[in-house]
Amino acid sequence: MQSFALSEATLLRVSRDLAYSEIASMPGLKAQLGPRISANPEAPALSWAADTLELDSLARMQLATAGAVWCNAYDAGFEDLFLAKRTAADWATAMRRAREAGAAHLTFSTSGSTGARKHIRHREDLLAGEARAWVQVLEQGPFGKVRRVVVLCPTHHIYGFIWGVLMPMALGVPVIDADLGCLPELEPHDLVIAVPDQWAWLAASTRRWPAGVQGISSTAPLPAAVHDAMTLARAAPQGEQPPALARLLQIYGSSETAGLAWRSTSSGAYTLAPERERSASGGIGLQLGSGAVQELAVQDELQWRDAHSFMLLRRSDESVQVGGHNVSPSWVAAQLQSHSAVKLATVRLDTGAAPAKLKAFVVLHALSGAGLDGTALAAQQAQLEQWARDTLPWYANFSCVTYGAQLPLNAMGKACDWQPLSDQH
Repeated sequence: MQSFALSEATLLRVSRDLAYSEIASMPGLKAQLGPRISANPEAPALSWAADTLELDSLARMQLATAGAVWCNAYDAGFEDLFLAKRTAADWATAMRRAREAGAAHLTFSTSGSTGARKHIRHREDLLAGEARAWVQVLEQGPFGKVRRVVVLCPTHHIYGFIWGVLMPMALGVPVIDADLGCLPELEPHDLVIAVPDQWAWLAASTRRWPAGVQGISSTAPLPAAVHDAMTLARAAPQGEQPPALARLLQIYGSSETAGLAWRSTSSGAYTLAPERERSASGGIGLQLGSGAVQELAVQDELQWRDAHSFMLLRRSDESVQVGGHNVSPSWVAAQLQSHSAVKLATVRLDTGAAPAKLKAFVVLHALSGAGLDGTALAAQQAQLEQWARDTLPWYANFSCVTYGAQLPLNAMGKACDWQPLSDQH
């Protein structure tokens, strides 16, 4: 297999998304960034110079490390370039120079909101081969040739990179970066790349879809109701095109494994992607060019229906998705419990919030002991919530915080869900 040539324009797309994601995860900075994708095509590249964003030395080091790790600049001894740069455009130049000097392959990182951040290095030839393999899946069925790829998700994660960078290259079609706030007018036979939260927003909108538009979803399970809303033709005036996607593919995979399988229904079995096979251990293997099979790190529980399809029974982690980020509620609860005022905390996804966010139930030491007067207690709660906003990434913060003398339990004494109080915030 061959690798691919990344132009500086493509590296600029990745640099913008990578830097934006890193800065947005720093407490208190997301509001200063503005939108990831500007509706103005002439808007300048993302900048974190001293007069635009106030980043301290540790934040600059974190940011520079992210850029150097993504393109493996350490291979060529070019990592120091990123610490001196202050714009996404300069990063793109640094990435190009590092790759020309010998930096090889690409490293995709988890957010760290599901535990310790992990860096997974992927071979370029295998990534290129995967993109070509997915072209085979797209060409199945009477859907016509894809004419454009519209990308709503960031391109520095492996899903966005394969589908938003390599897929347009493999198809030989134009690519458009977009977001929900500046979604272009779609054209027949567009391919839209998005994450479940974005599909949920689109499903609730009144947008009409041109003929032959296909969609791709990944990074987390897509709710069946969202899938059906996007693919089942709804009532339309006689003679008009039903406002539905021609097809919506759900891609199963991870940062460690890349894409593994797909399905085009709201539930049921996944079909292995080309060049993937059932391994001898009951997991999934990657077919290598030499005829060997590389076992992939699949931790989820699979129930095989035949040699090429399986049911996904259970995911190995308890992550939920908020704003396109996978977040571990237990990790967030542990961060809360590190605060001196908190005795116990539990965190769940607030499915009543739109878009979905986390909710927290907190037992303060003051509530489980002698307690404080009402004014002092309110002040402590306010201080804790401000601490959370200042400490946790925006996607790990809360739609609401509920307080009580003990964590919510059901009649059997087991942990259970709770209904946020209307006057809590």
